[in-house]
Amino acid sequence: MSIEVQILQSIEAVDEDEYRAFHQASGASFFYDWRFLCAAERSPLLAIQGAFYLLAREDGRLVGFVPAYLQSVQTVDPFGLLARTAGIESDCDQSALFSHAMHCFDSNVLVLEGAAVQALLVTALKNLAATLNAQYVGLLNVAGAQARQQLAEHGLVVRYLVDRYFMDMTRFAGFDAVVKALPKDGRYEMTRQLRKFAAGAGVINMLSPPFDDRLEQLTELCQQTTARNGTPQYFPAQTLARFVRTCDGLIRLVLVEDQGVVVGGLICFVDGALMCIWSAGMRYDLTDYSPYTISFAYAYEWALAAGIHTIEAGRLNARIKTRLGLQPLPLYSATSAVAA
Repeated sequence: MSIEVQILQSIEAVDEDEYRAFHQASGASFFYDWRFLCAAERSPLLAIQGAFYLLAREDGRLVGFVPAYLQSVQTVDPFGLLARTAGIESDCDQSALFSHAMHCFDSNVLVLEGAAVQALLVTALKNLAATLNAQYVGLLNVAGAQARQQLAEHGLVVRYLVDRYFMDMTRFAGFDAVVKALPKDGRYEMTRQLRKFAAGAGVINMLSPPFDDRLEQLTELCQQTTARNGTPQYFPAQTLARFVRTCDGLIRLVLVEDQGVVVGGLICFVDGALMCIWSAGMRYDLTDYSPYTISFAYAYEWALAAGIHTIEAGRLNARIKTRLGLQPLPLYSATSAVAA
């Protein structure tokens, strides 16, 4: 049996039906869903110089896949994570070929079977990076121990990158049990904010697509929120709205409105028994309560009713997320310098 690696430069060049069947068979997360890949190429949240899709075929059958994006290091690392943990300096005029997009936090080399397929794809990724004159190559935001071990065996240097946060919802019989399990300060704050919200005029809902212009209002808040944290480029408002609309049925919006004004909310992915709280946008000048805390409370309650087993809540903001009962899970980079 022969294995060949094909490299395509547009998501449109990938056979959609074939890829959807492969994705389902692989068991990969929504970050590898066809719709997410389309959004990442058509509306990249961090500018890309090119998108590449490495497909491994065994006797013509798709058995392996890696998406990769050529970006400047300065663009791909807005939080300075790679600079701090891997010595990949973001203030230099260098480029990198990385998989997956930085907004993904579950990266892997997808294979249906066999270490040989994975090895070929990693080698092809390195060779492509050299052809593109990139200075660095590899995978970002890798979680699994087996994946880390395999990538290290293929010559990539694995280093701790950052924590992502999650909650196991199967532990709870209801929302009251979630609140009871929060740390003392989180339990007090959650109860206080819910009381304030109940006494006011705010309303909160979970919205499914198609979305009206409240999506754009929320993405504006997302950009304003990340700008307050020093990274205004991480969620550009209009691009984020296009990204969400391209993801379509993967997305749900938690939306907080008060006196007819959108004051906060969450952009979430729902994938089977997983709910990922991916982006948040808030303003605090129009309400007595915290739209952020109220949004998380509603997400927890909705998730329990919907049979969600796990809530993911992204990276960073450790103090607030642990107060909300979320637990850290370390993510790693697997990278190397490209040989001249």
